[in-house]
Amino acid sequence: MRAGLLNAHITVRWLLAEGAAFLAVLLWQWLPLFGFTSTMGDRELLMILVVVFFALITFLMLDSLVRTSTHTHQVKRLTQEVALLRERIESKNSISQ
Repeated sequence: MRAGLLNAHITVRWLLAEGAAFLAVLLWQWLPLFGFTSTMGDRELLMILVVVFFALITFLMLDSLVRTSTHTHQVKRLTQEVALLRERIESKNSISQ
């Protein structure tokens, strides 16, 4: 993030998700979910983890797509504004000559 390669918004979400995962691992025995998962086999627990991971990745991808769409719209608008300003400058230059 300090190098400017990561967006602060995404970095904070990743840090929060990693912190929540770390706390869940540390406090797993005291979580109400422990009673449910202790009766499950390894395969079912792995499937739950895969689904949660998939949901997190899907959320981050959709958030990135929304941001990309917003930035694309802003770039398009700025390109149009630059073209209009360039046109105005060229028309002023042609009038003054």
